[in-house]
Amino acid sequence: MDFSTIINCNAVNFFKVLTDYEQLVKYLPRQLNDIKILSESENISTIEVSIIFKTLIKKEIKQKMQISKKFDNRIIVDVLDGHAKNTKVVIEIKSENSKTQINTDIDLKLSLKSKILLPVIKREYKVMLQGVFMKIGIDAEKMESEEK
Repeated sequence: MDFSTIINCNAVNFFKVLTDYEQLVKYLPRQLNDIKILSESENISTIEVSIIFKTLIKKEIKQKMQISKKFDNRIIVDVLDGHAKNTKVVIEIKSENSKTQINTDIDLKLSLKSKILLPVIKREYKVMLQGVFMKIGIDAEKMESEEK
């Protein structure tokens, strides 16, 4: 599954906000309970994400993810455990005429008992990520105007 989004902000600031992992909770407060950085080096971080599902019952799951920052403004997220183990997300960030283009490619892997939900999850994931990118873009724009 791949899609592109164009945001009215500086790509460098967008990248800074996107890679401040512990702050990502504020962009999805109903879905993300907590993000903990388990290990971090210059270009690779391992995080644990607490995700809340609110349907008829409230369920919290934790997933570990490894995030690699590449020098060409790409982020690669590998899900290390849980229902989406082996899922890979590649986010590429490009400057385009004072805007930021975000290309997202998701290779979603689900456990056997979750596969029946694949079409719904794909649709929701895309909408959710585009919304998060828009909110991050707003904060990246604020950074830009504060720098001036």
